Amino acid sequence: MKRITIIILTCLLTSMAAMAQKGLNINSLFDGRFKKSPTATEIIVTGQQAQEIGLTLYHSLSVTDKKDAELIESLVAKDGAQAVDKEVEYRNGKLYYGFYTMKQRNKYPNCYIFYLNQNLARKSPKNNVTLIYMESYAGPEDIKKLIRK
Repeated sequence: MKRITIIILTCLLTSMAAMAQKGLNINSLFDGRFKKSPTATEIIVTGQQAQEIGLTLYHSLSVTDKKDAELIESLVAKDGAQAVDKEVEYRNGKLYYGFYTMKQRNKYPNCYIFYLNQNLARKSPKNNVTLIYMESYAGPEDIKKLIRK
């Protein structure tokens, strides 16, 4: 019985996390396709664990596959066009870094998208593209401090 409860709770938390990004282009990336991929890592943090780091939701995706990386960049760029505030850096015509503050939606707290293409890093480039979607009642400066940790 305990095992069934844990499975149901996990499914519920995963579906709540998916609903959070609803309305954003990046939502399509969090459909479960990367869960068993050897070239991707997906992390979802909600509830008490998220609160301990000052968030209500943390959802990240890191990929090493070039096609997946290009898809992520294009979807982030589309969502970024709708941001109320953004910091971006391009290198060689590609998005290297993006921090986007999205419009507050319905009952959700502040929403943030963070993007980093480590392939374009000047020092020690790595074959890795990272996308993070976060929700928090904290402001953008607090979220940037959290990312830097």
